[in-house]
Amino acid sequence: MKTYLKYLAPYYLRMVGGLAIKFSGTIMDLMIPYILEHIIDNIVPKKDLHLIYFWGGIMLICSAYAVVSNIIANRMASRVARDTTGQLRYDLFSKISYLSCKQTDGFTIPSLESRLTTDTYNVHQFTGMMQRMGVRAPILLIGGLILSSMMDPMLTLVLAATLPLLTISVFFISKRCIPLYTNLQSATDVMVKVVRENIQGIRVIKALSKTDYEKMRFRDVTLDLMKKEKRAGITMATTNPIMNLLLYVGLTVVIIVGAIRVNAGVSEVGKIIAMMSYFTYILNAMLSVTRIFITYTRFAASMERIERVL
Repeated sequence: MKTYLKYLAPYYLRMVGGLAIKFSGTIMDLMIPYILEHIIDNIVPKKDLHLIYFWGGIMLICSAYAVVSNIIANRMASRVARDTTGQLRYDLFSKISYLSCKQTDGFTIPSLESRLTTDTYNVHQFTGMMQRMGVRAPILLIGGLILSSMMDPMLTLVLAATLPLLTISVFFISKRCIPLYTNLQSATDVMVKVVRENIQGIRVIKALSKTDYEKMRFRDVTLDLMKKEKRAGITMATTNPIMNLLLYVGLTVVIIVGAIRVNAGVSEVGKIIAMMSYFTYILNAMLSVTRIFITYTRFAASMERIERVL
């Protein structure tokens, strides 16, 4: 990880600027349900069209600012990811070029090719995703909880009750997937090695009538890769169903409890609508966190392999 941070260091100012823009845009997103609740509960009963137009215009401004700021921040994030990965790939290629024969044989050429292509791509993907979702998701999560607690603390408790279960699920699944993806990358190296040997030695294989043997060998390697990829994919794929189950159960409880509180005169319709919007924000934030952890598992395995060469 220290090596990765070293390559990010030259772009800290650009990252801070992009994150600040992303932060302000996310705040505007959070304000939209809050303004909507104010319009429904306080402005509509007054039947004042001018106030409705005024607050509706503010909602449009917030929405437009959020869209524009997200576009700008995402473009800046893409540039940082591109430049960081480009420099990392250049240094990795330079290092590989000066490896001794013994060191090259130790890593194997197919493994070095995978580190230079697949592994650096995983680093690029993680760098971009952390800047796009790594800021937005926590702000939506924390901001949604704060604003919803200001509206209706009782319904916020329902939202908060699901978070520990979600966090535990994501943590254990991600922890389990890191070694699985490491093994998957090793299996990919083996497959690349077999393909490379078959291409380079195609005349020898035909001359010695080893075609059937090489077909069986390639099939065995491919099946092993398929099993490891399937195992890693199934393990990580369990995250989304678990999260969707917990979050939609929580949303159902919010609607039921909210309806009871509205009928009892304890709460208002605007607050329930805003709470549903914030719950959706929290749902999307948690799903984004899940995607970040999925990407991180691949990034951690790939970065470890790159650091061994550097």
